[in-house]
Amino acid sequence: MIGARRILGPLFGIALAAGVRTARAADQKVPPPVVEVGPAEFHATTPYPPVPRRSDLAMAGGHLPADARHDLGPLSDAERARLTAPDRRGGGRAKRERIGLSRPLPGEVGFPALPSDLAAGASRTVGGGLLERAADGSLVWTASFSSAGAGGLRLYFSAARLPAGSLVYVYGGADEIHGPYDFSSGIRPEGFWTNTVHADTIVLEVRIPAAADASALSKALLVVGNLVHLEHPVFAPSTSGKASPSAQPKSDTCFVDRACVTVQDWPGIVAASNAVAQLTFTDQGSAYICTGGLLNTSPSSNIPYLLTANHCFDNQSAATSLEAVWQYRRASCNGPLPDENQFPSTLGSTLLATANASSSSDFTFVQLSSPPPPGSVMLGWTTADFLGTAGLVGYRLSYPISTDMTYVVPQIYTRDQLVAVSDADSCASQGISPSRFLYETDIQGGTGGGSSGSPLMLEDLRVIGQEYGACGSNQSDNCDNVSNWSVDGAFSYTFPALKQWLQPGAPGACVANATTLCLDNARFRVTAFYATSAGASGTGMGVPLTGDSGYFWFFSADNIELVVKVLTGCGVNNKFWVFTGGLTNVGVTLLVEDTLTGASKAYPNPVGTAYLPLQDTNAFPCP
Repeated sequence: MIGARRILGPLFGIALAAGVRTARAADQKVPPPVVEVGPAEFHATTPYPPVPRRSDLAMAGGHLPADARHDLGPLSDAERARLTAPDRRGGGRAKRERIGLSRPLPGEVGFPALPSDLAAGASRTVGGGLLERAADGSLVWTASFSSAGAGGLRLYFSAARLPAGSLVYVYGGADEIHGPYDFSSGIRPEGFWTNTVHADTIVLEVRIPAAADASALSKALLVVGNLVHLEHPVFAPSTSGKASPSAQPKSDTCFVDRACVTVQDWPGIVAASNAVAQLTFTDQGSAYICTGGLLNTSPSSNIPYLLTANHCFDNQSAATSLEAVWQYRRASCNGPLPDENQFPSTLGSTLLATANASSSSDFTFVQLSSPPPPGSVMLGWTTADFLGTAGLVGYRLSYPISTDMTYVVPQIYTRDQLVAVSDADSCASQGISPSRFLYETDIQGGTGGGSSGSPLMLEDLRVIGQEYGACGSNQSDNCDNVSNWSVDGAFSYTFPALKQWLQPGAPGACVANATTLCLDNARFRVTAFYATSAGASGTGMGVPLTGDSGYFWFFSADNIELVVKVLTGCGVNNKFWVFTGGLTNVGVTLLVEDTLTGASKAYPNPVGTAYLPLQDTNAFPCP
């Protein structure tokens, strides 16, 4: 068994590794070499979009006519029952927590086209919204949506494509504004979800530049599919203010506020706090909350990869709806509860890999669609096998909701100690395999609904697992560490499924998936990453054409952006050839990796530059 070792190298005031190292055991019969990566501070490769201001908007929400206001009223009895029904996905006390549900609109809202004959200063109702022509010739379309009792709202667009230069915003009270969203290239096939507005009314504003001519306006498309109603006693309370900490139930008295933890308790607390996010998302008509953490790569690539649990979500639709809130924590130990809308958030993600507890270690791995905020940290990781190890101490930060759903600490701290399989035999008897999961006892703090997916870390911020839940005989009590054990999917078991992203230069068979093409007898792994001038970024979706070729789309499945082909030229110049052509001017990095040798080549195209055809006939050596 390979134990934990301190990695050397300064970062955030603690000893951490800057890169990867391997340790080979003398006995060649032992498992493969251990791979370890230290944490690193995230640095965005594209500029952050400007923060929206009231002065950027027309703010027409206050004078909308009745037919531009869409009030869904209170939840029906059936909707209320669905909102409060327990969710069965998860391992015991730590599960995804339902915090809302999608509501259909009473009628169609949106437009298949916009008129071009509106005079300056004039207005009319179009598609359930107020369309106004400003003096400078630009158009503004505004509609509002209300849902009685909601503590927060999100809009879902089932279709959207707007003229170039158009900007879309949502806003609510207290100067809460989100956007701008850019729909000039359309949206993903599964749709688009806005940020959360913490109010019971959300206003949608679409700004279309004066340069959009009649032809462009005739092709403008926007369809609001439904409204996501968020209502939860602590996450999105329908009344002003949140429950007092004095309401903390007995079963949650062990919860430790992250703001109460000092570097003497855990040297990596500050860095870890900037690596873990509160996750909200919509899955099969309901909204949920979980936890996730950023992971570093080898070598450090500044690609915002995030690890959470499979039972949180396991499909691209939910991944697209993902809203991650960062640095959400109290300013002082057990101080006032802060408002979520005061913290930075990212929107959307691409699902890269996922597997459930019955077949693997219950993980979901995504790439965020936009960069996390400045100061964010990507956690390290190790493939060392700690399964069944007793005595090793781990740390975690998470976002649970209390047993009685009246109390939450924004980002809580837990210190765990791994236990032997024999000490937690009820875990195996409950179907939680000791060959894929770590068992722990909570020696300080606890977890609950919403903690799912939170990374379990060593002291030096190397991830060794992600929370699946708990096992034991008293799982209704988040603080019973005698009858219960915490359970994490082992990162050593998860890693092979994530290796092509976390260690992209390492040799290994190519595994095709939604974002990866495997070309030339699956020897070459091909992925594409894009970045727009508006600051959006993501991973291209790959579609194979032949054994040697395929294409990528970025924004919608019917909009091909990039075609690539890898050919064997060994009989000509003893090289493999890479040919590629693009139909785009967004920033693109095409990554081609030889899984046999571990060699890789990146082909960049700057933002705003027309993609030029490329024929690299010296790409990789044969054989």
